[in-house]
Amino acid sequence: MTPTLDPEQTRYLPGLVRAYLTARDTGRYADAAALFAPDAVVEDDGRTHTGIDAVSEWVIESATAVEHTTTLLGHTVVDDRTVDVLVRIDGAFPGGTATLRQRFLTDYGVIRRLTIEPAPAPDPTSD
Repeated sequence: MTPTLDPEQTRYLPGLVRAYLTARDTGRYADAAALFAPDAVVEDDGRTHTGIDAVSEWVIESATAVEHTTTLLGHTVVDDRTVDVLVRIDGAFPGGTATLRQRFLTDYGVIRRLTIEPAPAPDPTSD
């Protein structure tokens, strides 16, 4: 696996989120999975993965199923436990490109929930 996230892109992310994205991007899947709580939940692509074993399998499967690159588009710290990360994924899947919101819910130094869904469309009325 070739890392695709530019370290400068992740520089300003909160530490736990940065650690997860960096570990996953560099093929350190066990390290990425270790950042989740034992009872963590991941929602991705219409499926729910509950518990550390299911989340560990998801980390590997989602990172290796298709060749892809990830570009960090931005992030928002919603509150002291929630971080939204906007990414563009380009790869060998139908459509070839997807812009996704990854919502991390953290608690006491672990990821409790990660929800991955299509990014909301920009509001045409905002400046």
